[in-house]
Amino acid sequence: MNTYLILQNPGHNRVYYNLAGQLALSELSIACARLSTACSDIKIVEIAGVRYLSLSCEQDLQAEDVTFLSRLSFVFAIYKLQGNDAVSSLLPVQMAAYEYVDSKISSLQKYAGKTNELFTKMMINVALLSSDFSYEDKIQLLDPVAGRGTTLYEASIYGFNAFGVEIEAKPVHDCQIFFKQYLQKERYKYTADKRMVFGKNKSEAVYIQEFDYALNKEEFKDTDQCKKLGIIHGNSQDTAKYFKKNSFHLLVGDLPYGIAHGNSAAHKSSTGTRNPSELISACLPEWKMVLKEGGVIVLAWNAFVTPKHRLAAIFEEHGFEVMRDAPYNGFEHMVDKSIKRDIIIVKKSRQ
Repeated sequence: MNTYLILQNPGHNRVYYNLAGQLALSELSIACARLSTACSDIKIVEIAGVRYLSLSCEQDLQAEDVTFLSRLSFVFAIYKLQGNDAVSSLLPVQMAAYEYVDSKISSLQKYAGKTNELFTKMMINVALLSSDFSYEDKIQLLDPVAGRGTTLYEASIYGFNAFGVEIEAKPVHDCQIFFKQYLQKERYKYTADKRMVFGKNKSEAVYIQEFDYALNKEEFKDTDQCKKLGIIHGNSQDTAKYFKKNSFHLLVGDLPYGIAHGNSAAHKSSTGTRNPSELISACLPEWKMVLKEGGVIVLAWNAFVTPKHRLAAIFEEHGFEVMRDAPYNGFEHMVDKSIKRDIIIVKKSRQ
């Protein structure tokens, strides 16, 4: 049996680091199901005052296993434990390079209500690792409540094609301006295109701001290597009007919390925010149409506003498989006194 220790990413937020141990265990447990060797005894350990995540593997980790682990949101360094209880040492494991866009992109913007980018990265990983797809596939991801685009940027780090729908005009404007400036500053080869995706005339037109980009001219000319990022100023209830059916492998979003975030879709409540169950009920038929079979939806929400079983019932009514058991039930955590954040993971089963 081989023991590996993972040093947790200190992140950009001490509060998030302190509460993220259980989240990391859950994410790691989901990832271990994809590794080439059987894993067990996944836990948090402390060595010389430093916290690690520990896992025991029947065989040595292979290169593809290290690639999987390197992408996880909490992983800062990986070590193999050598020796015995009396005399032991940590052998560093070379982590895999996977970033298509520098991970700094998600930390450049600072604004009230922004989701921690490591949490966003975790949701993307959980979605992909729970799906029928792999990082090696040409992944298309949709954020149906995109805000200023943190999920889109995190997806672009992996080299995924990322698209978002956002009902407020200002976040859409901010997102497309920021991403354009980023591509220019980092000297990517790109084109930006604004085109109508829905509407019979200009008064009801809905537009997408879409970027095609690549690291260099050679990749930009190759449609298989060129990446896409697009955001639509529109209503998530009309998602299937903006995109083709079965377009997306993953759908990942951080729903309005009903506290710091508002939502302006139809049927506002008296407080100006929407209950997540109402939002999901209104949008899920369209989301289901654009999601591929074997694809996964991961949504975060404030569990103080709506209990998880209520959201699960909505998804099941629409034919989704809700992942309830461990490790999928280990993501609930307190953000502050008014927000208890959790995620729900559901799969569109193959017919």
